[in-house]
Amino acid sequence: MMIRKITRLAVVMAAAATTFVSPPANAGSIDFFTLSGTGTISPGLTTTGGPQTWSYSGNGYGVVFGVAGPWSCSWNGNDTIGTTLQGAGGFSGTCNTLPGVVCTTGTYSRGAGVSISGSFTCGWLTGHIFYGTCAFSPTSGPVVTSYAFIWCRFEVD
Repeated sequence: MMIRKITRLAVVMAAAATTFVSPPANAGSIDFFTLSGTGTISPGLTTTGGPQTWSYSGNGYGVVFGVAGPWSCSWNGNDTIGTTLQGAGGFSGTCNTLPGVVCTTGTYSRGAGVSISGSFTCGWLTGHIFYGTCAFSPTSGPVVTSYAFIWCRFEVD
């Protein structure tokens, strides 16, 4: 009798522990996309800086809300600082994804790397946000008028 009660108590405690420590079903799921590509900057980053405009075109891959496939994005933006060491501003553009085109808008800051955050303003991801980092590599100099984003990774919420 005592052994049954102890066994029953152990089963109930094990079930309770499983209930409280089990992760949600989607805990391992991270929605993301990656991009690598090149762009231009005008009139060009210098040590003294100044307002700049830029363009970027990149390709990659994503898994977002269960949809896996290629991504191709084109963005245009501005840089209000415009030195070779740092920059900041806004951007907008579009990304072609497997389900269709999405519009993007956002902000960024550039130092040793580039931090980007934005939102999807049209298409199948309207109302969702994205954020991530890129490795920035100038491909011209001493005035930087071209660059590469060697690898960007963005998470999507």
